[in-house]
Amino acid sequence: MNERTQLEQAIATLENQRPILGDTVVDPAIAGLRQQLAEIEDIPEPTQKRKLLTILFVDVVGSTRMGELLDP
Repeated sequence: MNERTQLEQAIATLENQRPILGDTVVDPAIAGLRQQLAEIEDIPEPTQKRKLLTILFVDVVGSTRMGELLDP
């Protein structure tokens, strides 16, 4: 069971207990749970993107020798 489902069930349970517990107890408890639920829903789902990519390989004359002489 995921966190969203647990929060929704907790809210439903508290709503069912409203006649017994009263608005004074249930309203603040549900407000906190709804805030947690809103924070979960605000997290964007990761998306995958495809991009066109061009890679260019170049071999410049003398670059290997120059690379050997240079500091990394």
